[in-house]
Amino acid sequence: MCNGMGGNADATDALPVIDPDLPPELAHWHAVLTDAELGRAPRRVRLCGRDIAVYRTADGRIGALDDACPHRRMALSAGRVDGDRLVCRYHGWAFRPDGTGESPGNPRLRPCARHYDAISRHGVIWLRAAGAATAFPPLDLAGLDAICQRRVRVGAPLELVLDNFIEVEHTGTTHALLGYDTARMDEVVTEVTARPDAIDVHNRGPQKPLPAAIRALFGIGADDTFIDAWTTRFSPVNAVYDHFWITPRGDRRALLLRSAVFFTPIDAETTDLVVLSYASAHPLGRVGLGWLVHAVARRLVDREIELDRRMIEQIADKSTALRGMKLGRFDRPLGLARSRIRSVYRRGRSADGPPDRAAGRVDRREG
Repeated sequence: MCNGMGGNADATDALPVIDPDLPPELAHWHAVLTDAELGRAPRRVRLCGRDIAVYRTADGRIGALDDACPHRRMALSAGRVDGDRLVCRYHGWAFRPDGTGESPGNPRLRPCARHYDAISRHGVIWLRAAGAATAFPPLDLAGLDAICQRRVRVGAPLELVLDNFIEVEHTGTTHALLGYDTARMDEVVTEVTARPDAIDVHNRGPQKPLPAAIRALFGIGADDTFIDAWTTRFSPVNAVYDHFWITPRGDRRALLLRSAVFFTPIDAETTDLVVLSYASAHPLGRVGLGWLVHAVARRLVDREIELDRRMIEQIADKSTALRGMKLGRFDRPLGLARSRIRSVYRRGRSADGPPDRAAGRVDRREG
């Protein structure tokens, strides 16, 4: 294996568990591309401010190397794939997924490129620092059908993007369909449970008015209670949402929408959302119309994510600090998330420097 520290490194040098030159965030798995986005040619991705060349070997494995050849710093993503090697287009130096390399003109040289752990799961490509011991994020998909995988770039820091996705007060004004009636937002009941490495939020209240065609297709009643419940975890930063409806009699409707949203920091000012969406089987599937329900659900999820993106990018002050904000009863998860981002994801480091002493405070007069 290579240690990735230079072109003349001996191939027998041991790789540290986590390279100290890398930011601590890279110890966690990050969703960087959908499988469909990586063809035969390598691609450059940016993760935590670093450019990484990602490629698929001839036998289907994923390789990921720093996107700068250790010889003369040519972008390896501009090269070509030869078997399991990524070949630099400038001088033909070639590197395998473990970073070991060779130079056609210098056969005794053992060049080395920094490499990353890389895998493909759930239709998505994931990266982390080589040798890290973090677990892959859990996803319970039993009994659910995949609807889509999407990657959406948002021009805002990770914390601000996450803020939007862990409160429901905005859903009445921002979302097209999945959300609560703004005029009745005071009726929404929100329960927050904080754990050392996760935050659970359960919301129930009156669904915002839906078109009759959507209610008929999804089997939702006009007076149903909408449930929006999720768990946010921080290795990596992600939230898994369950959306479903309860009848006035207390019975649960057939449709369940589950979305896993992974928040991938591109740099200090940009975040990628990688969204994996699933749905339960629907009674209309028995008459051959299940595909229609899933197709409409896919369009619905895409539309809501795009509306979220547009709203987030209009935030006037994109500082990640909570100081100076007047927070209400739906905002408690924001402060809880800040502390876990620091302790779990960034290992004690804050994006804005010292700890935010206002984190987690809400105006009790607001509920």
